[in-house]
Amino acid sequence: MFIFSKHSLVVVGTILLCAVLLISTPNHVEALTITQTGDTGISAQVGTLPILTTGGGSYGNIQSGVRFSGFAYPRATVTVMKNLTEVSRVVADVNGAFSVIVPEESWQLFTLFATDTSGRKSTLLNFPIVFYSGALTDINGIRFAPTIISDKLSVKQSDYLTILGGALTRIPMEILFDGNESKSYTPVVTSDGEYSMTFPVQLSQGEYLVKARYVDDTRSSRVLRVIVGTANMLRSEATSNKPGDCNFDQNVNLVDFSILAYWYNKQNPPVCVDTNRDKKIDLIDFSILAFYWNG
Repeated sequence: MFIFSKHSLVVVGTILLCAVLLISTPNHVEALTITQTGDTGISAQVGTLPILTTGGGSYGNIQSGVRFSGFAYPRATVTVMKNLTEVSRVVADVNGAFSVIVPEESWQLFTLFATDTSGRKSTLLNFPIVFYSGALTDINGIRFAPTIISDKLSVKQSDYLTILGGALTRIPMEILFDGNESKSYTPVVTSDGEYSMTFPVQLSQGEYLVKARYVDDTRSSRVLRVIVGTANMLRSEATSNKPGDCNFDQNVNLVDFSILAYWYNKQNPPVCVDTNRDKKIDLIDFSILAFYWNG
């Protein structure tokens, strides 16, 4: 019989999960069953542990450790870090399921993230875990939120934007826009764990925060910033961090001046024109743009 306590998840940007285990007497490790619930569970077994294997590799006779299991994306790579240093990685199967065991005997902060087959990374999941000698701690039911990227950083109003990423198949998901308006879209995930949707952006001008999530989960992807405005700019071309450089060509010139002038005294300006980050466009922003002027 197993006795353990289960602490709830605390979501603050990432997931912090702390497990304190009260352990009884059994002398074996139960078989692992992974389910797509999205609810993380904790269990433990104690005693002389047998040789533990997962993903085709042998870990030998482990006296204590942790097993992380759940779902990422089909053929995704799941990376495990201990105190910000990588200690293990495993490739998920065609359904996105993964399981990885890490030997350990003392308190540690573990961080997990998934990388889809196109190299896009998930948000981080953090697990501070307390270990006891001879115990295998199971952290199961993990499910990473979808990955996300867009083809454009800035899109002309009513022009087309493409959002794509990695996700689990057969689980409803949505893409959320939050800014001057709020809007959601429902992409279709292919059998290889990829989604891509292209659509005209029918939103008022301004800066939007865009994220993806499964409809049955509060955890979301990384947040993208997309500007709906008067010009298109591919995300791959956005290399400049100069204040006022709104078309990201690494120059501050008349093009940027005209964009700033458009937003003068208007509400909800994009960050690139709000050079002093006070959420309004006034003469101060023009003076900062003039300082960086190289047109």
